[in-house]
Amino acid sequence: MTTDSVRPAVGRFAAGWLSRVIVAIMLAGATAVATVGVAAAQTAPAHATKTARVVLQRHRVHFGKILVTPRAGMALYYKPHGGCTGSCLGIWPRLVMPKGKTIPTGARCLGTKHFGTHHRLQVTYHGRRLYTFVSDMGHSVTGNGVEGFKVAKVRACM
Repeated sequence: MTTDSVRPAVGRFAAGWLSRVIVAIMLAGATAVATVGVAAAQTAPAHATKTARVVLQRHRVHFGKILVTPRAGMALYYKPHGGCTGSCLGIWPRLVMPKGKTIPTGARCLGTKHFGTHHRLQVTYHGRRLYTFVSDMGHSVTGNGVEGFKVAKVRACM
């Protein structure tokens, strides 16, 4: 056998090997792209998240930056000592998480606590339950000091 007759066989072998490597790389890339597509399709849609914006931070005259409700901008309050139950809740409605939501957003130091037999979640700030005041209108802050309630001023987390 001469060297001329060996070279075409090596060239064909090399070309066959190279084409198999290219096909393998292309298949691996297509599999990776398909996997990413499947993973993206399996993530929960935006409407299925567990978070809900339940407070905003707004400046109110005489109080500085306080927590308010997102829609009406009503001031939020907490009771430093004791709780609010029974007839108290008629004047001080709880700030409650929307059904299906478990993570409050809008400020740091927010949390939740269960209440009632239906296991709803009430929003807390620095571990204290938040309430609105029925006599507040619009952006007024008239409940501060009433029945021991305090306006929820924005402050650093401890």
